[in-house]
Amino acid sequence: MLEKIEIQNFTCFPQATLNFSKGLNVIVGENGTGKSHILKLGYAVLRSLRRDASFVKEVYARDFATQLLEIFRPDVLGRLPLRAHGHRSCTIEAAWMKKGKLGLNFSPRNTELVNIDYFESPAYILLPLFVPPKEILSVFPGFQHALENRELSFDATYLDLAKALGASPLKGPRLERIGRYLTLLEEMIGGQVNLENGKFYFHSHSKNSINKKLEAQLMPEGHRKLGMIMHLLRTGGLTKRSTLFWDEPEANLNPKLIRKLAGILVHLSSFMQIVVATHSLFLLREFEIFAEQERNNNIRYFGLHFDGPHVCVIQGDSPHKIGNITSLDETIGQSSRYLNAGE
Repeated sequence: MLEKIEIQNFTCFPQATLNFSKGLNVIVGENGTGKSHILKLGYAVLRSLRRDASFVKEVYARDFATQLLEIFRPDVLGRLPLRAHGHRSCTIEAAWMKKGKLGLNFSPRNTELVNIDYFESPAYILLPLFVPPKEILSVFPGFQHALENRELSFDATYLDLAKALGASPLKGPRLERIGRYLTLLEEMIGGQVNLENGKFYFHSHSKNSINKKLEAQLMPEGHRKLGMIMHLLRTGGLTKRSTLFWDEPEANLNPKLIRKLAGILVHLSSFMQIVVATHSLFLLREFEIFAEQERNNNIRYFGLHFDGPHVCVIQGDSPHKIGNITSLDETIGQSSRYLNAGE
């Protein structure tokens, strides 16, 4: 689990420090403020600690550079430092699981490796998962093979997700412990999503359903996204002490499902770390409501704001403490325009 990330001169951030909750973390901001960059950087840090990683300093320096290239997909590593300050180095510092810490830097001239300032890591870290705005259940057959063998315009988060979705379901006590969360998700989409012979299918629980079994391609896209989370829970891809990064979880969901999704994420954050980036004021409000109902204090909010050509970060334990929220301002403005439209 991430505890802290501190960056200087990284992409659009001249300086930012993010102190993460061990539960739910919510990042909000306008388009172009770097929400996805924060998610991807956090993912790169934890991904670099996977079981097969080498922690020899020189090898790790090259491996972490590869992580950044695979996840952000710039032409070269040197495209990631903020260039407004000339050729100053970008620095990244991170901390996780109390004892883990990393400090590194690289400049616009770096191409294949970063410079490690310090690095300490506890034992094996659970591989994190990154869920992009688009689902992949509908393209799953052959998707992993294509990503591994072809030059396609998908970053590494898609391949990692495809590998996790291909795992077999858990059995016994480990499956029983997440049973109630699976039940909640099944109630949300009205059935169950299963992997059968390399393809995903939806099995309806409705007695009135005409089609009891549907190919994933025929499911509503929002349901496919929720089906991915259902399957990842069932296979152990998401488990206790996991970290889930989810970019725009509200995409293609109607408000009724967004409300239920907010409840699911708040519940899941009681045993795993979740970091989401969102544009949805509706989702933000639902997080507040569920947090109050559940008396959940493990929610942290991050507001990303333009400061001239750059971006600054304001964080707090409430949406009211992270500066102006553009989606709220625009909603209020729309209401005023609507009320005045008939005058």
